Amino acid sequence: MTKCTRREFLGMAGRAGAVGLAGGLSILNSVGCGGGGSTNMKPPDNPHDGNKELVNLVGDLHVHTSLSDGDESPDFALRYAKNVSKLDFCCITDHAESIADDHLVALPYYRSLPAKFDRPGEFCVLYGYEWTSLDYGHRSVYSTDNSMPLLPSNDSAYSDIEDLWRKLSGYNVITVPHHPMIASTRVWWDYVNPAIERLVEFYSKWGLSLREGNMRPLYNAKAEHGVIRALNAGRRYGLLCGTDSHMSRPGSLLFEERPDSLLYPRPGTVGVWATAHTREAIFDALKQRRCYGMTGTRVRLDFSVNKSIMGTEIGAVSSPLIAFHVSCGVPISRISILKTAHNATVALNTYLPNSLEFSQTYTDNEFVEDSGYSIMVDLDNTDMAMCSPVWVDKLASSPLL
Repeated sequence: MTKCTRREFLGMAGRAGAVGLAGGLSILNSVGCGGGGSTNMKPPDNPHDGNKELVNLVGDLHVHTSLSDGDESPDFALRYAKNVSKLDFCCITDHAESIADDHLVALPYYRSLPAKFDRPGEFCVLYGYEWTSLDYGHRSVYSTDNSMPLLPSNDSAYSDIEDLWRKLSGYNVITVPHHPMIASTRVWWDYVNPAIERLVEFYSKWGLSLREGNMRPLYNAKAEHGVIRALNAGRRYGLLCGTDSHMSRPGSLLFEERPDSLLYPRPGTVGVWATAHTREAIFDALKQRRCYGMTGTRVRLDFSVNKSIMGTEIGAVSSPLIAFHVSCGVPISRISILKTAHNATVALNTYLPNSLEFSQTYTDNEFVEDSGYSIMVDLDNTDMAMCSPVWVDKLASSPLL
């Protein structure tokens, strides 16, 4: 399993002798000019963790099986996730519309899966499904409550995204837009529910949904639906990836033979920083947006601003301090610090580590308005990772104690 405590992963921050981009270059055309090797120093501990050690876990939250339009049984898929892909957690997300067609048989079995396969400390299983609306966009629905209602989009009572959220409001649940650049006739981020919809899936085997010009573009993608556009518009979404396996092989590095073929073999996975290796702690980490997405190769990515971990919202008077540490089994070719402010995302600084591990700090001395900060990691094998932002609201003065 890909597991380490955050205290093992972090230490004191050092300032490696690396330089990169000047601020203000667009993410669409930024080119790195930095260099320098990785440092042995690491970013500081995060006081917002409440002194709890966090464990880094990797999973696949988007998997289809023979209960909808996948190849194998849910049992096969979950055993594959644990024993072959060596994932720390997983979720079967069959289409609610298919399960509802056979609810007398399929639904009780579907609800039994977490209890059957969940093993705290070894392999954890969330409960979920996919709400498959062509109008409002596909949403993966996740919970730790196996009694959460199954709400198919082809039922007129749940065909509107607002109706879906209303029916789910009494449950501990999150919804996550899936392949948002192609999934709907409406712009997915026009509909906002920060209590329930806190994350967006920016990559699956269909391709990347970050922006136009993606390296792995989706077929017939709509530029206005890109995740970067949503962030530029002030939406505060955490970021993750999922495989969307229809071969029922979570985390698999495989092409998928389908008439409406998924385009890419690289699996999408999500890394979380959780307080424990349990389904409840993993779900809480997702809900708190302490997560990042990967397009194949597994990466350990830690990121904080003013000692606040990815996914948090904080305030600052001036000059936020950004700290990150990245490690991977594939050489890291590029790390870009991204800033979203004033309706645009720019690269504040870019590093070219050419190493398996890299740490750095950076102070944004041009902090004049509410801003979101993140990092994008590019690897030599063309895989990439990106973490949930930290959003920093500009304060006029220090708050009273």
